[in-house]
Amino acid sequence: MLILAVDTSGFEGSIAVSDDRCVLAERSLIAEGRRHAQTLVLQVDAILKALHLAPCDMDAVAVSVGPGSFTGLRVGVVFAKTFAWANSASLVAVDTLRAVAQQAAGDVSKIAVISDAQRSEVFVNEYTWDALSEAFLADGAVRIETIQAAVGQIVERGLHVTGPGLAKFAGQFSDASMLMNSSLWIPGAAAVAQIGSLMLADSQLADPNTLEPLYIRRSYAEEKAAKS
Repeated sequence: MLILAVDTSGFEGSIAVSDDRCVLAERSLIAEGRRHAQTLVLQVDAILKALHLAPCDMDAVAVSVGPGSFTGLRVGVVFAKTFAWANSASLVAVDTLRAVAQQAAGDVSKIAVISDAQRSEVFVNEYTWDALSEAFLADGAVRIETIQAAVGQIVERGLHVTGPGLAKFAGQFSDASMLMNSSLWIPGAAAVAQIGSLMLADSQLADPNTLEPLYIRRSYAEEKAAKS
């Protein structure tokens, strides 16, 4: 099953094409920074042409839905919904932190993933390796914690930690051996494709009419407006 995977959850966005869990190609969107809306369609066209594929050849599109950048997530989700509708493809919504965890496959059996939530807080969740599916499964729902609380919990449980939040908060962990290699911190579309393939096989599909990014809380601008 051919899958187009999209991650625009942060500054370093990427796309990938996979045949089930075998990644055929992956491209970074980093060169254009946060202007994902200006580059995503062009890069998808380019990667499909390089593989001698057409949009209608895609059986599914898997999109990273957060947590992450408000603007970036919305760009990715709107694109994925439109692509799925236009090409009669299935749609899968992938937990961004789970995709990050998946990049540590083969290295650890349990891992914590953090992402910067601003205001000295992080999005955090724990994931446990499942040998049967060869994937990390979430231990619960993604939550928001202060960085101090998150670090305390991770250290107390003796977990390894990864995620884009480490770019800002790695220094909060006194034991550097807890940190996964920095090359694994940023979510990649290849991991989104792998998780998406598993979800497709399990019929965990999203509805293009109702899918929204996983924001967890409103943006600062929305919260400020609500108080005024």
